[in-house]
Amino acid sequence: MHRFFVENIAPSGGEQELPRAEAEHLFRTLRAREGDTVGLLDGRGGRAVARVESGRRLVVESCEVVAMPSSGLRLYCAAPRRLKFDTLLKQCAELGVISITPVNFTRSVAQPVSGERHMALLREGCKQSGNPFLPEITPAVDFEELPALLAANRVDAYFGSVAPAVSRDEPVGGDLGWVVGPEGGFTPEEERTLLASGIKPLNLGPWVLRLETAAVAGLAVLRRQLMRGDV
Repeated sequence: MHRFFVENIAPSGGEQELPRAEAEHLFRTLRAREGDTVGLLDGRGGRAVARVESGRRLVVESCEVVAMPSSGLRLYCAAPRRLKFDTLLKQCAELGVISITPVNFTRSVAQPVSGERHMALLREGCKQSGNPFLPEITPAVDFEELPALLAANRVDAYFGSVAPAVSRDEPVGGDLGWVVGPEGGFTPEEERTLLASGIKPLNLGPWVLRLETAAVAGLAVLRRQLMRGDV
């Protein structure tokens, strides 16, 4: 089922208006016909199924609001180069990441940027996956600010390391964070700071991963463990 983003979802039985670009995609590109059904998302947990009626009208057949999970995933990573960041944003939306915070590390080579284009990519990821929650891109921070930021938001954070992963004896009760360094890796000083701040190592294998590969692989591992409650 094709999905579309709207600011507000109409109540069941109501007529739904699509943003211009979404309407053009539905009726001109996809050539929707009367009787076709589509999905609707508002990015805040609302989702619905609507039916195409005559006159290019959409009527909502059913709608619901999904409760925000008690624990979520947050990504803190060095900014990859533009095209790689585009792909990473979509993958973050597919994995259900709730926020993405660019971090300036000592060895960072790309500058973090954000704008409507990046929000559009996140919406595309949500539409593809059906994720009803649009991730947030927060302002970039310097590495020196990161430990305090994680502590203030009570984020249980991990970073990629060849050291064995640290196990937990308690179920997860809050958000999990995944810290990903730049292509050149963390400096020894940064890694010492991470460990001293209680940010735990997570071993993804013996080989060196690209930034975007490490980001997705770590998020997938934490997503699985978050669902099981045994990070």
